[in-house]
Amino acid sequence: MRARTIAIIGIAAYAVFLAATLPASLVARWIAMPGVLDLADAHGTLWSGSARAVAGAAQLDGLRWRFEPARLVAGRLAFTVDGYGTGLEGHGRIDRGFGALEVRELHVRGDAAALAAFAPLAASWQPDGRLTLDAPAIAWDGREARGTARLEWHDASVALSSVRPLGSYRVDARGEGGPVKIAVATLDGALRVTGTGTYAPPASLAFSGEARAAPSAQAALDPLLNLMGPRRPDGARALEIRAR
Repeated sequence: MRARTIAIIGIAAYAVFLAATLPASLVARWIAMPGVLDLADAHGTLWSGSARAVAGAAQLDGLRWRFEPARLVAGRLAFTVDGYGTGLEGHGRIDRGFGALEVRELHVRGDAAALAAFAPLAASWQPDGRLTLDAPAIAWDGREARGTARLEWHDASVALSSVRPLGSYRVDARGEGGPVKIAVATLDGALRVTGTGTYAPPASLAFSGEARAAPSAQAALDPLLNLMGPRRPDGARALEIRAR
C-alpha cells in the first residue's frame, strides 16, 4: 500500500475519532471571534453541533455547524455553518488555521428591521427593506481583517420619512490590514447617499459623506435630511459619524 494512501486513511481515521469525541464547547472556542462573534451554550460534538451566537450588541437565535474533515489535509479545521436570527439567515464556511480564522462563501439574507438588534440607535428609525451580505473570503487574526464584503439594502425605508422606498444602497468593505475601508454608494432612489470611512472591530467607526435628495423629492425629504446632518452651500447634508 502506498504511503500516500496510508496517510489518507490515517487522516480519515483521526477525523472520525475527533468528530466522535471532541465536545462542542471546544469548537465554539475555535470558531469564535472575541468581540466580533462570541458563542455560548454549545451542544453536540465536533462533527455536528450548535451554540447561541452574539455578534456585537445583537444576540442571534443560534448557529449550527458541520465538520468538513477533507480540509484536514490542508492542515485546517473547517466547518460549514448556518446562522439564524429574527429576520436573518446566513450560510458560510469557517476555516481555522494556525494563525487566523477565515470565513468563506458567506451569504446572509434578511429584513432591514434586524439592524435594530445590531445598532440600537437604528431602532428609533425603524428601518425596513431587504438586506443581503456577501463575502467571498475574510481572514481575521484577532487584530486585523483581510478580505472583501458587500452589503446591499434594497427598497430602504425608515419611519421618520413618508417617502417609501427611499432607495437602494451598497456598502463595500475591504480589509488589507489595519482598519477596514468602507465605501457607501446609492444604487437608485430619491435619497442619495455617498461616503467613505473606516471600521476597526469591534465598534470603532469613522465615516464622512453626504446625503441629498433627487430634485423631485426635495420638499418631501427635507425633514429627514435635516436630521441627518447640516446643510452645505450646495444643498447636500454633510454626514459625519464617529463611534467607538
